[in-house]
Amino acid sequence: MHAVSTSTALLGLEQQLDLLNEGADIASRNLERLVSTQFDGYRDWLRTVSDTTSPHPVERQLDHSLQLGCALWVAQVSAITDAMQLVERAVADQHRQLLGKLGAPSGAVDQPLKQALCLSGCSYDALSKATRQVANFASNRFAAAAVSAFQQARDKISESV
Repeated sequence: MHAVSTSTALLGLEQQLDLLNEGADIASRNLERLVSTQFDGYRDWLRTVSDTTSPHPVERQLDHSLQLGCALWVAQVSAITDAMQLVERAVADQHRQLLGKLGAPSGAVDQPLKQALCLSGCSYDALSKATRQVANFASNRFAAAAVSAFQQARDKISESV
């Protein structure tokens, strides 16, 4: 009996280490994405600033700055949703393990408990996925709305001049 509990403990430890490694990989990928976005944005912005042949350098600088801000915003939201997916998988694994430990229904007490666990698991999955989808949609729409508003303002100003 002691060997079974030791192997279960080792399995839990291995799963936790895998989860930590996956979290570190996600953090590394997202940091790389964020730094790459910053580098590309600043490089483009510096090109715009140093371009003296452009007829409207300030407009291009503002446009590039806005594009950079939107790209950074989307990169940060992507990092958050990646982390949310990792947490979802960890919670789902713990949920499966808990249901597995309950085993076959052996009495009147186990069945309501299993039903409650299944209901809570389904509710958590649905809310978590909905939250992730809303975050992605909102970040993309926010970025597009900011760019669109700037372009419309620029068009209105150029019409009046």
